[in-house]
Amino acid sequence: MIDTVILSVPREKIKTINDNKFPKWHLHSTGKGYCKRIKNTSEDELNMGLSSVKLTGFTQSNSSKKFKQGVNIEFSVPKLIKGDNLNEVEELDFPLIVKTLQERLKNMGEIISQKNLESATVSAFHPSKNIILSDGYTASAVIKELSKINVSKKFDKTDVVFSNDGSSLQIRTQSHSIVFYDKLADIIKDKKKAIDKNPSQYQKSLFTEIKNKMPLLEILRFEVRLSSKRKMKEVMKKMNFTERPVFRDIIKRDVCQKIVSWYWEEIIKGENLFLFELINSPKRLIRKIVKENMSIKGKQAIFLVGLSILSKDEGGIRELRDILSRCTKQRSWYRLADDIKILNKISNKQSLHSWVQQIDQTIKSFDPLRIKVNN
Repeated sequence: MIDTVILSVPREKIKTINDNKFPKWHLHSTGKGYCKRIKNTSEDELNMGLSSVKLTGFTQSNSSKKFKQGVNIEFSVPKLIKGDNLNEVEELDFPLIVKTLQERLKNMGEIISQKNLESATVSAFHPSKNIILSDGYTASAVIKELSKINVSKKFDKTDVVFSNDGSSLQIRTQSHSIVFYDKLADIIKDKKKAIDKNPSQYQKSLFTEIKNKMPLLEILRFEVRLSSKRKMKEVMKKMNFTERPVFRDIIKRDVCQKIVSWYWEEIIKGENLFLFELINSPKRLIRKIVKENMSIKGKQAIFLVGLSILSKDEGGIRELRDILSRCTKQRSWYRLADDIKILNKISNKQSLHSWVQQIDQTIKSFDPLRIKVNN
């Protein structure tokens, strides 16, 4: 349902205990009217199996030379209470989440009330869903198909990264991003290459046990990362939720489900549905094009078939656009994008690869994933 969260708390609502048995604040950076200090979970605690909690204390002044002080608290919600982010949290877990976070902060020498944690301002959060794949599909095969998509204009200044031997796809901007990755394969990757940079010791052992007992299990991870406060407010408003959420507002099924669903339907499927159709016969496709567009000319129908075949080929629309950029102007590509819309319009939503239907159903139900490995 949700993974990483960054909470922002005014300095007066969190008290530091000055005792040598607790971790110390360390200066990270300073600037004109700005100072940042950090305090993180110790290596000993991480080795004991505790998840990472990162604290950033900041002091900054505005144009009126008034100082603002606060502490940002960054952590993975499921790792905090479950030790891993494969098994998902749900709304009923919120009291435990708050209590556990309060205890972890106390062990770091920071005292804050449960009430102030519940009402802490959210600066960023990552709604997510773990999706079990069936029918012989692997996460890497699905990601390979997803890498063929045409990234919507809704994603300005986009960086698309298809990497890790095809086991991850990241569609990134500075303010938000979409990430798909092979959840089980990611755990064995080098930290520099892994998508999940902070797996707990328990998570590593859990995944090893899963691989031993359920070697055919395939899990696709789908994350929406609302990494800027401005974008988070924009998305929350679009979904008809409060624009300035506090912690209690985001540990909710409908909030996370609606955001994940919107990114899947609008950004991924919205302009790419034809890529996921089962139809692979050029003649069947041209019959369909002519049937749906009785006034279309033969040359244009043949062109649309060719466009469909090239878009579904290795590298997808993204590589096709890259090839054509060497001999056509950007304006010409936008005209091709209009032709892609025609292919999407005539696509059959009932005739898609079953992996698309599996993702659809998982997001629709949005039931928390539970993986049991013990007999």
